[in-house]
Amino acid sequence: MILWLDAQLPPGLAPWLTQTFGLEVYSACYLGMRDAEDLELWDEARAAGVVLVSKDRDFVDLVKRLGPPPQVLWVTCGNTTNAYLREVFARAFEQLKTFLEQGVDVVELSD
Repeated sequence: MILWLDAQLPPGLAPWLTQTFGLEVYSACYLGMRDAEDLELWDEARAAGVVLVSKDRDFVDLVKRLGPPPQVLWVTCGNTTNAYLREVFARAFEQLKTFLEQGVDVVELSD
């Protein structure tokens, strides 16, 4: 499973997710898409067949309108510290992974 983090999430989350859960995770910054429009990031994620991780509801609307791929992991815990965001991911990761592996289009991560 490959995850792409949109520009609203801290780029440092990507290496932490990789080290902690053994996933392939890239930030929009790393991918050279920090300033990309939503639809551009969506199209690239669709072509790559990755899971798009975002706080942006626009991606939820896109998956409902256009269908997957990509699947969307929608982060709804609001503005928070990086440490708290890692804590939220750590608590819910196994369940998130299960839903994504089952092909659920939109998986919500909240606190």
